[in-house]
Amino acid sequence: MRKLIFLTRFFFLVIIVLSISGCSNYKTKDKEATAESNVNQNPFEVDGKETDIMGSMEHAFVNPEVNEHDEMLPLRYDGGELKIEYSVKASGNAKNVGFLVFVDGIPQPYKFNTSQASYEYMHILNLEEDDKNMPFTFVFTPVTGKKGDSLDLSITSVYNPSFIPDMKETSSYGGYHTTLESSRSLVFKKNAEAFDHTTISRNGYIRNINITSEPVTQQMLDTYSDMEKLNLEALDKRVFSQLYFDGKVKHDNIKINDKGTVHVSFKIFGHPGVKYQNTFFMNHEVLANDDGTSFETTLTKGDVAVIDLDINLEKLDDFSTFYVVSVPLNATDFPEDVVVLEKTPSILLYK
Repeated sequence: MRKLIFLTRFFFLVIIVLSISGCSNYKTKDKEATAESNVNQNPFEVDGKETDIMGSMEHAFVNPEVNEHDEMLPLRYDGGELKIEYSVKASGNAKNVGFLVFVDGIPQPYKFNTSQASYEYMHILNLEEDDKNMPFTFVFTPVTGKKGDSLDLSITSVYNPSFIPDMKETSSYGGYHTTLESSRSLVFKKNAEAFDHTTISRNGYIRNINITSEPVTQQMLDTYSDMEKLNLEALDKRVFSQLYFDGKVKHDNIKINDKGTVHVSFKIFGHPGVKYQNTFFMNHEVLANDDGTSFETTLTKGDVAVIDLDINLEKLDDFSTFYVVSVPLNATDFPEDVVVLEKTPSILLYK
């Protein structure tokens, strides 16, 4: 069992991962966001007052096959569409949740419950009853994988994805849009069928993509030395990332023009040897170029992996949620370390 405690001024989040059962729980106090609620309300207030109401959420594979040690067996892909039975339940004010799926670090569009549904990178659920399991099914054809491969399947929840600051009552995402990952191996008995990402990804939103590296600076180390003094040796077991817009760090929001571009630099550094697939999202949809949806980086000691790109502002809505998800490709190479999915805080791009 692993616990992660995340604390902001008003927000307390406890995440518990039960790795054997594939069960994921987290507790939070915030404003409920349902289909009927105003998703632009202050997440820390109810009727103008700060709230202390707690909630909880849990999601897991349904009746997974296990071995004699009660460890989950891999999923199998035998061709056609893969169906994964899953469930989620919540109580209190934690009932708005979206799911992202990754296969070998690559974002996986999926259908919700039936083959007749449309492919989306995220489906958002609004749960109505406390502590009642809501079963559902991920339906998809894997975007990658060949016969004989054993790849990691990551199912990642995004907490309250419907919330967007309105720049009147709220300007920050607070503790919203945090993630919790559940993973399982996927064994391929047949080759995955080709999937055309251009039919669902947001193409034409990003351009001038360039992947480089630069040295870790003392300023970067000082930036992350809140709880302890960091040095290069401390980075051997930890990972940090940061977003820059036109060369400046933005933590909550950035005002953008109607036309032109904004230059984004995503920087990730730390644990040497870890490989990541990095995916850029806008309003929970993948930003892709002609070559694909994700960009691979490998962390090296003393260096920062940098992905530069330009976002076409004419394509954006008046309020857009932007973030980057980095999925490790070789976490099993470091069994003694905590190597997990990383997500940047969500940033609001508004006109």
